[in-house]
Amino acid sequence: NFLQSVNYLNSFVNLERLTHGIQNRFLNLDRMRLLLEWADHPEKSFFPVVIAGTKGKGSTGFFLESILSEAEIPCGFYSSPHLETPRERIRIRGSLISERRWAAGLSAIRRILSKKRMAQVAEPFTYFEIMTLLAMLVFKDAKIRVGIFEVGLGGRLDAVNVLEAPLAVLTPIDMDHEDFLGHTLAKIAAEKAGIIHARAEVVTAPQKSAALKVIRARVHQCRATLHPVRAARSVHAGLFGPHQKINAAVAQKAAEVLQARFGFKIPGSAVKRGLAKSHWPGRFETIAGKPGVILDCAHNPVSVRALVSALRSAKLKGPRILLFGVTQDKNFKEMLRALAGYFDEIIVTPLTGNPRGRETGSILPEAARYFKAVYSAASPAEALAIARHRLSRDGWLVATGSFYLIGSLRPLVKKLP
Repeated sequence: NFLQSVNYLNSFVNLERLTHGIQNRFLNLDRMRLLLEWADHPEKSFFPVVIAGTKGKGSTGFFLESILSEAEIPCGFYSSPHLETPRERIRIRGSLISERRWAAGLSAIRRILSKKRMAQVAEPFTYFEIMTLLAMLVFKDAKIRVGIFEVGLGGRLDAVNVLEAPLAVLTPIDMDHEDFLGHTLAKIAAEKAGIIHARAEVVTAPQKSAALKVIRARVHQCRATLHPVRAARSVHAGLFGPHQKINAAVAQKAAEVLQARFGFKIPGSAVKRGLAKSHWPGRFETIAGKPGVILDCAHNPVSVRALVSALRSAKLKGPRILLFGVTQDKNFKEMLRALAGYFDEIIVTPLTGNPRGRETGSILPEAARYFKAVYSAASPAEALAIARHRLSRDGWLVATGSFYLIGSLRPLVKKLP
């Protein structure tokens, strides 16, 4: 059943929850290639699109998925991490896969692995690798035509890069995951650009010059074709914020390439309707109430700056309080500095149940440098209670800093009167 299948998946090494650095022995595609061979190559049943970048991957994938759905092209979308249920990571035709399909897929994987000699696997399979295989098996079973895959970390050595996608999409690249990807923008861009393969079509968002130089070099090396997005002002996006116009423009360009280079029929009306879609949880998700709540998964300095820009555009009325929690590997000081330009009050919370969460004790002194009022909570639930007490029935609570924080808060907020 579904619960048993989740427990089985959780038995694999989950790099997303490690409190220490990922060991180099885990960063390779050998295990993923072996899984595909054992599963009789389910990835050959659909056309793959791979998306990498520092911010906007999920939203860009959502827009592209919506466009293809409006064009009546059966598509699947694989993204990470999830907010409330791991089923969110695998979508078919715009909807989460069912618990039945999820359990059936993992049961099939368990049968595959039970028939193989695990001794030939140098290192254990990871949670993300098994999840990636599950997505491919589900897409094959659902007879989808296009599979959209969001990179989990980096690109070059990420499990989804085993697809060697003929269409690679790069969202804005900036500093993040420096301990894994490198401490310069050029090194990070090189890891992201690793999703570009021989003679691929490559769509890229506007990039900083150091990143674009690396991308162009990789395109030349692979004899690929670059399709840069240069402007996004005229694009209408259903998701809120100036940054979402860029994500929408990148998805639109990807759709144009799918039609022009790969023969998919995507009418302009389908593009327009797809870009107008707005239900993508955790992306400036606004929940009306007294007070109002905005949930946003911004989790690095560049995405936090985009959030602040969107908040200024929203012209919110009344007092506002920031609810903040973050993982250990993020540049939380830069995140706080950016957020302090918009908020006077902050509530800091740990990420309950997540070993990667940064302790509030290390955040509070830095927060005190930038905010007029700083509060500490023992959990996201307590932070929510403090915010509601401080705001009474007026103003806005904005929660950000981590997918895991938003995942904890979302079910609580939905229950509010």
